[in-house]
Amino acid sequence: MEFLNWLMGIGTQLVTWWVRPRNIGLGMMRWCGMVLVAALSGGLLVQLQAGAEYRFMFSTAEGTPAVILYAVSAVALLGFIVGAVLAGHAHVQDAKVTQVSRVLVAELRGLVDTSDRPLTKAVPPTLRGRIEDCLVDVRAQLSGAPDVPAALEELGALAKQVRRARGDTAREHVSVVAGGVLQVPLLFYAGVVLDDEGKVRLMDWDRVEGRWKQLDQPDDGSRFRISGLQDVAGPEVVLAVSASYLADLAGIAQTFPGLPLVHLARPNPKPNTLWSEEGQAALASQFLDTLADLHNRGVQTVHLVLVASSSLALRLGMVYDSKNHPRLRCYEWKRDQLPAYPWSVQMPTAVLPVAYVSTPAPAHSPASVPA
Repeated sequence: MEFLNWLMGIGTQLVTWWVRPRNIGLGMMRWCGMVLVAALSGGLLVQLQAGAEYRFMFSTAEGTPAVILYAVSAVALLGFIVGAVLAGHAHVQDAKVTQVSRVLVAELRGLVDTSDRPLTKAVPPTLRGRIEDCLVDVRAQLSGAPDVPAALEELGALAKQVRRARGDTAREHVSVVAGGVLQVPLLFYAGVVLDDEGKVRLMDWDRVEGRWKQLDQPDDGSRFRISGLQDVAGPEVVLAVSASYLADLAGIAQTFPGLPLVHLARPNPKPNTLWSEEGQAALASQFLDTLADLHNRGVQTVHLVLVASSSLALRLGMVYDSKNHPRLRCYEWKRDQLPAYPWSVQMPTAVLPVAYVSTPAPAHSPASVPA
């Protein structure tokens, strides 16, 4: 495994070198320098002779070839000087851009301890600027008996933290990188918080390789299959999203008896397969269209059961708009627990703050039967 990780690291460095921004000045210096060294490396004499009558000689030390050699040397020297000027100018410009620009890194640390491999160390080299760490660590609030309201308070302060790190830097000089490993409702809420902070580049934690990765894989074309939308009639609906695993449909039926179910499901959903920026954007577009459709059908409250990767959960939170969509609660799933979805996070609206909501036990569950 260590050898594989080392090999992957070497591969990543090679790819980073290959796609690095090219400096035209350095390229001119390199090639002109090679020509200049070759031209000034000394006299070159080539003789070809066939018998006593036919003889051919080429020399770089005298005659017309020498004139050509000196001309080539002069052009190469001039190109080298021009390249040096361009390289110096590019270096000064890069220094100015780096000094002015900011890369704000919002790492949401909760379920996995990534302190030995922070997101700040995985920022893509294409993003230039001074890196500002906007870490939100809620492990203390979520360990043992989870204090979800306290974790929500920490996440709610993320917007202020990002704005403070941005300072008076213009938005066009600011890049935001975000990623985290948290409970899905908290990730969705973090996406809602980050939505107003401009363009955000999402990254995800690869549990197999134990490192942060970009969403740079090709789009596999998989999309949600939508079912149950035609059966919606009423103010409340359960919206299940099966992106990484299949949602617990039995647990949904037990937790939300009598509510219609709309299901967005990828074909054969599996974890560690959502590494395409384009693919995730397409899935988010389907999610957004479904919310708009539910709003048009008169739905007032959406109970969201989301089974997705961390980056997709953040992305779906970023596209949710409380002004134009129904009220939304995003639920946490617990295996072998009654109810299967014991709590949720109610997303903030213009008049209501974010809230932790405990799910009441179903009427037929053992917990609700009097002693």
